Parts: sequence; C-alpha cells; structure tokens
Amino acid sequence: MRSSSVSPYDLQDWAKRAGFELTEETLPPLAGYLGLLIQWNRVMNLVGTRTAEDTFFTLVVDSLHLGRFLREDVEYSAAPCCWDLGSGAGLPGLPLRMIWQEGDYWMVEAREKRALFLSTVLAKYPLPGTHVFRGRAEAFMAGPPARTADLIVSRAFMPWPGVLELVKGNLNPNGVVVLLLRERLQESPDWEQAAQNWRIAGQYTYTASRTQRYLYALTAQDAL
Repeated sequence: MRSSSVSPYDLQDWAKRAGFELTEETLPPLAGYLGLLIQWNRVMNLVGTRTAEDTFFTLVVDSLHLGRFLREDVEYSAAPCCWDLGSGAGLPGLPLRMIWQEGDYWMVEAREKRALFLSTVLAKYPLPGTHVFRGRAEAFMAGPPARTADLIVSRAFMPWPGVLELVKGNLNPNGVVVLLLRERLQESPDWEQAAQNWRIAGQYTYTASRTQRYLYALTAQDAL
C-alpha cells in the first residue's frame, strides 16, 4: 500500500480551528493513525472520507468532543472498565484514547479486517489500557469470564434502543452508556419508552462538518 503521511503541524492547525489544543505528546500518534487510516482506506474502504483533513473534521472531531465530554460532564467510577462496541476503523476509540486514558478500554469489532487495522495501529502506537477484541459484542460480553462495564460508548454500532437493550444486563451499578448521535434523543419516538428505564445524566451539543451532533450519557433508572 502506498504510504500516506500527515504533518503534526497541519494536525495542530486543524485542531485549533476545531476549538482544541492538542499536546505535543498527542500529535505524533494521532498524525500516525490518520496516515495509516488514509493508507488502508485506499484498499479497504474503512471510512467514507478520502483526505486526512476531511477525515479529521468529519470524524476525528467526534473523539475530541467526546474526550471533553467525559472529562467535564460525565461521572464514572475510578479506573473504569470501558467498552467501545462496533469500533470499525477506531472512531471514536483510537483518537479518544490518545487524549483520555482512564481505566481499560476495549474496542470490540466483529469484522476481521477492521480488527486487524485496529491491532496494527496499536502495535505501532501503543496506548495504555487499550485492547482489541475481534468478535461479536454478544460473545465479548458473555466471556468467559462474564464481563461488566462501567462505561460503554456507542457511535454507529446499531440504533441506540438496540444498544440499551443489549447492554442492560452487563452495566455495573451507576455505569454509564454514552451515545454519539445526529439527532436529539428527546425528539426520538423511542425515547418515551426508554425513559422508563434510563435517565439522561449528561448531554453535550456541538457542530462538525456543518451538522449538529449530540452526546448523551445515560444511566439506568434503578441505579438512582
């Protein structure tokens, strides 16, 4: 595959334009990840964007806003066990772990080639407490050993009502599910029913690529 490099200087400029200041330690691995993503994308169609800049402003910014949301607005246990279901090309997980490294973070991906890409990135740019599980989310949660989470992240794994149904038995007391959405949760016809079992513990709104996007932190009602 033809190599693709991303300048850390360009990356810092893009981040500033998006409202973020990246540390010097974050720039090399994030630039390296973007370069690998563009390189692999030529033959694997990992993401719909084609340039590093477009990928940053369309996709990576979600990770940066998610990191800010987790640091400032979400309450979770110390050293949380985190799951990222349906990790795909590592978005939001890989850029997120470059700026937020609390606890253990499992990226769960059933598709072999995408899981291989995730493992390749981590082999080149190791991130503390960050792991890849190749297989279905159901198999990951069932173990052995049976697993439970303190924090679950879902971006485009499945429609959010399905995510809540899937993980409800594997979330620790006071655990949090974080949804990355393109619609207001409260405006969904499914929210009235979901609100019987879940409450919104935090929410965050931002704009990327001229579209409104939303982050929601949900906790189970019986955890109150």
